[in-house]
Amino acid sequence: MMKKVLIKTIILLLTLTAMLLMSCEEQQIAHQKEEVDSLMNAAYQSRNYELILSLADQHQQDGTISAMKACYWRGYAYSRQRKMRMAEIEWKNAVAQKVTSGEDMKFYGQSASHLAGLLYLKLDYGEAIRVALTAIDLMRENGYTMNNHFSNLLTFVGSCQLKLGHLQEAANNFARTWLHYQQVMEAYHDQESYTGSIVGLVTIVDAYIQTAHYQEASEWADRLESMLQLRSHYPDVKEDYIDKQWARLYLYRACALEGLGNKAEAEKAYKKALATQYVQTAEGKMEANNYLMTAHRWSEAADNFQVLEAQMVSYDVGMSIENIHAFLLPKFLANAEAHRTDTAIAMGIRLCHALDSAINRENRNEAAELATIFEIQQKEAELMEQRNRLSDQRLLMVCTTLSLIVLGLGLFIFFRHRAAVKLETAYYDLERANIRVEESSRMKSDFIQQISHEIRTPLNILSGFTQLLTMPGSTYDEATLQDINQKIVENTDRITSLVNKMLELSEAKNHNVIECSDNVAAVEVAAEAVNASGITEATHLTFDMVVSPEAEQAMLQTNRTAVIRALSLVLDNARKFTAPAEARQREKPTDHQQKVVLRMTVVSGRLFFSVEDTGIGIPHKEAERIFDEFVQLDEYYDGTGIGLTVARSLARRIGGDIMLDTAYIGGSRFVMTLPVCS
Repeated sequence: MMKKVLIKTIILLLTLTAMLLMSCEEQQIAHQKEEVDSLMNAAYQSRNYELILSLADQHQQDGTISAMKACYWRGYAYSRQRKMRMAEIEWKNAVAQKVTSGEDMKFYGQSASHLAGLLYLKLDYGEAIRVALTAIDLMRENGYTMNNHFSNLLTFVGSCQLKLGHLQEAANNFARTWLHYQQVMEAYHDQESYTGSIVGLVTIVDAYIQTAHYQEASEWADRLESMLQLRSHYPDVKEDYIDKQWARLYLYRACALEGLGNKAEAEKAYKKALATQYVQTAEGKMEANNYLMTAHRWSEAADNFQVLEAQMVSYDVGMSIENIHAFLLPKFLANAEAHRTDTAIAMGIRLCHALDSAINRENRNEAAELATIFEIQQKEAELMEQRNRLSDQRLLMVCTTLSLIVLGLGLFIFFRHRAAVKLETAYYDLERANIRVEESSRMKSDFIQQISHEIRTPLNILSGFTQLLTMPGSTYDEATLQDINQKIVENTDRITSLVNKMLELSEAKNHNVIECSDNVAAVEVAAEAVNASGITEATHLTFDMVVSPEAEQAMLQTNRTAVIRALSLVLDNARKFTAPAEARQREKPTDHQQKVVLRMTVVSGRLFFSVEDTGIGIPHKEAERIFDEFVQLDEYYDGTGIGLTVARSLARRIGGDIMLDTAYIGGSRFVMTLPVCS
């Protein structure tokens, strides 16, 4: 009996000792967390982003802060350093973590909001919607909705829907967003709530302006004005911040009114914007150009663009293809339309160099990007290994303290086994990630080579004309100068078209269904696609369109823009590959006249657009591969290998398809099918 009491007493003492040790450890961890939060806040206030990265790595490693929190802070620091790829990786890691506490929920919301915004700016609308909707559902489940992060996610969903052409869905989502803004403001009545609401409304109005929905933009501008009026009377308001938002409101109003044809009222709104201090700044002048170029006030826009270079240096804007399209091309267009020949020529030269540098930089950065990704993966593996060691040490301490308890040994074995399974799973995931990185590297290299070939011709033409115009002592008559100017504009448009096609490539990866709400005649769609492709202006071929009686009466319920774009890309493909290739044209010129025929027929309730050409043809085994990204069977022909990819993606997303007819001989025949209205 005494032995049993003694054993129970020993077990009780050991248990109490273990509980005391664990309690002390928890208090120590809580104290360490307070110290880390204080250090992190100080680094945030002083904008010391390298210190933020160091603190996040160190204290995730020792377990003081969670992986969710560490990933958020690393993503924030990288974004402020303009390392957007790295920021995207960290925020994706953050939202992939499991939420285990209220603090995790907070940093999950912040990470998801920042990630959705970053994807929206990258034009990756489908992925942005997926991230935002997943986060919205999780935040609702955890009751974490009365905050600006939740509002931002709702705003980004609507903006992405609008950019993808889902106008009604975007309108419904924006209405829910507006209601949520009002609920947050009623709940808190603080500066942060009003500021977040204003930022969200600015995003909505800007999205409507960019997509040319001017009536909706005008209506949301009224809501923005009401919010600014409330915010202007709020205590401790920053005058420069309010001035900036009022300036934006007036500029948005001017753009919307100009788009609606009300030029007089647009001019009044623009004059109100000019009365603000913000529009006198370099940043304000750049925003004002959106209205000036919409109103075709080229000279004023060209004047404002004089601050572009200093502004790009101030914001450390690199010369990526997206930034060339966003900044340099509009500046060139404004000066060209304002007939400022010297400045336009200078911008043409700058544009050539910038594009060449961007392509070379993309080549160089590819290896560095892969090395960085590998380094991150290696760091994560080291963190996992260190966590396992720390876990083993703690378990060893507990098991040593409770060595007389058999259950402790069982738990130790269990956790060791689970750690081994996790390590094996992580190793498998790492192998899969490496395979995806290698494939991405190969495809990117092929694409860069295609882009280099496609851009070289217009760049050489622009360079040649620039040298002629700047040659000392050279004089040209008015007709020659007009011809040179026309050639410069044509080749710049060619580069612009290529850049737009590159941006359009992101749409090929989007599998979201496009809203089909347009009722349009099939022959009308065909005529617009023919005009858009420019095939009737090609001198090396004859073009004909054959329409059956059924097709002549056929109506489509579809998305007008998508079907015209898809068909025009197929016609453009026929135009390119019936022309002599660049190398073969030098070797063996020919006067043989090629032919392209567009046939329209209706069979079993479906409309068939058949584009037949007498070009180089496509082998049967390549019938599906030709629709893959960057695939081009003959490198001597112009093109980037993405036109057919985009065309098929658009056709499938509106309920149709595009395929190659392998039975056709004497060239190629692509067939696009769409359902007709019953």
